[in-house]
Amino acid sequence: MSRTNKDFDNKRNELLELIWDIFILNGYENTTLAFIIHSLNISKGAFYHYFSSKEECANASIEMKVKYWVSQISNEDTNKIRADEKLKKIILTGSRIAKDNIKQNEKIHSSSNIIFHQKLMVTIIKYFSPIYAKIICQGIEEGIFNVKYPLETAEMILTLSNFYLDANLFEWDLEKMISKVSAFEEVLTCALGMKENIFNFISKSFKLED
Repeated sequence: MSRTNKDFDNKRNELLELIWDIFILNGYENTTLAFIIHSLNISKGAFYHYFSSKEECANASIEMKVKYWVSQISNEDTNKIRADEKLKKIILTGSRIAKDNIKQNEKIHSSSNIIFHQKLMVTIIKYFSPIYAKIICQGIEEGIFNVKYPLETAEMILTLSNFYLDANLFEWDLEKMISKVSAFEEVLTCALGMKENIFNFISKSFKLED
């Protein structure tokens, strides 16, 4: 990569960090292109040097953030553990990341960020599915999982966990949430072709919050 391209990428990533915060705080629907340019303190020409539109910069900021979360997951040393333990670890790491960003999540769930939230959920599923699928394939080789469609199963698991288990979206109280999570554990167990539910730690974590 040439120095010019590296400088371009570094500046673009710097702007994307700011753009992410702008959408989170102000709301995607409330944020105009003029507001973004003013908040970034750059000219219109400079903005169009890096991005083609409001939607393009929103998509890029979401992709940047999800890739960062993927890197956090990938940094976990899981090379020498079985697939079931690896899956439990990635679920716990994802839960920790969510808790670390709880204030940000509240902003994402605001009515002015509906489109931004949808884009985020789709991007999470897109980037995390291959990671889950790889673990599922390992589990099949180890005789732990019995799955015919690893990638599609991974996509369905992530869709359930990111959409169905979104308490803010459905406005479920803690009691209902525990019930939903318990059902998710059963679905997850069946989807992976396991006889024993090894995922009851998920609902236990919710009960501890009660």
